[in-house]
Amino acid sequence: MTADRTNIVAFASVKGAPGVTTTACLVGATWPAGRRAVVAECDPFGGDLVPRFALSSRSGWNTVATATRRGGADTPLHAHLQELPGGLEVLTAMRPSAAGSVESHSVQVIEALCTGMAAPTVLVDVGRLLPGPLDSRGWLARADMVALVLRPDVASVMHVSERAPELLAVCGERIGLVLVGEGEHSASEVAGFVGLPLTGQLPFDTVASSVLAGGRGSVRRLRRSSLTASAVRLAETLSGRCSSTAPRWEPTRSVTA
Repeated sequence: MTADRTNIVAFASVKGAPGVTTTACLVGATWPAGRRAVVAECDPFGGDLVPRFALSSRSGWNTVATATRRGGADTPLHAHLQELPGGLEVLTAMRPSAAGSVESHSVQVIEALCTGMAAPTVLVDVGRLLPGPLDSRGWLARADMVALVLRPDVASVMHVSERAPELLAVCGERIGLVLVGEGEHSASEVAGFVGLPLTGQLPFDTVASSVLAGGRGSVRRLRRSSLTASAVRLAETLSGRCSSTAPRWEPTRSVTA
């Protein structure tokens, strides 16, 4: 991984709620040892981590916005982070009433916050990609890797297939599918049908997912679950690909509220 540049992995979906936030947290919790990773909720329509883990709604992007308005845009990222029960650091979304501003969750803000830090990897939860043109200068274009999270049911697969050409136009070889659970067809068949490469697959295990992503629960359950091994493989794959991806564009250092 480059030492002077923030690595970014974007997690997104096209349809429904296949578990984008949970997948980002699973990857963060199993990120290779010795490499720092934080999860940032950057869905402009709000996030799930505050209510899910009883975190403070006053921290995260809310304090980033306040610091920016007061001229403190150089405040380091760690000043705005909270920890999940398992120790994973997260930047939580803005309150729903304040969400909806793309600028408040921008690439430039994250880049500025990471200035001077030991080049952490930021796992960005961008939520569902709404219908319409994709932002060619936003998260999808900047990310070193894009993980498109998909439940392999027929309706979801068809939606991804329809949008695959525009996703490839923006992301190129940096995008890959992360399948959650199993469907009628194998993972390789799904990937071949939609025209996007397969990056990884996670079993559908809600209990183990909650614990591994940062919730409280039985560690013994995790040791027996195939989810742990699958999450480790996915994290290693994404980390490895980040380290070999060249910068796509140079971010600006200006930050606006």
